Amino acid sequence: MKIRIAVDEMELIFERLIQKIKNDNIEFVDVETDYYWIVTTDEWDNFTSPSPSAAVGSLVDDLLSLQNILKTAQVTYLDLERFASILRAVSETIAPSNEKVIEDNSP
Repeated sequence: MKIRIAVDEMELIFERLIQKIKNDNIEFVDVETDYYWIVTTDEWDNFTSPSPSAAVGSLVDDLLSLQNILKTAQVTYLDLERFASILRAVSETIAPSNEKVIEDNSP
């Protein structure tokens, strides 16, 4: 199955997500972890592999690299992965998965 993701739509969704955080008066998120497991991108959608390889990521390294964008304006596509890791950590800190409510979007 193939899905098409519109960049303009991603931008609008992200703006609304950030606005939600601001509306909840959250100015900072204190993430209390650094290292995390990640399945490498070449394996994350390979369901035929009996056990995908896991790599170790660092939120500190991710954040430093992303903050460097603000100084140099040099952006790479790897920065999307770094940002995704930061977003996951922020999400888990604001609303831990053991407390999240699954929304029912059925008609």
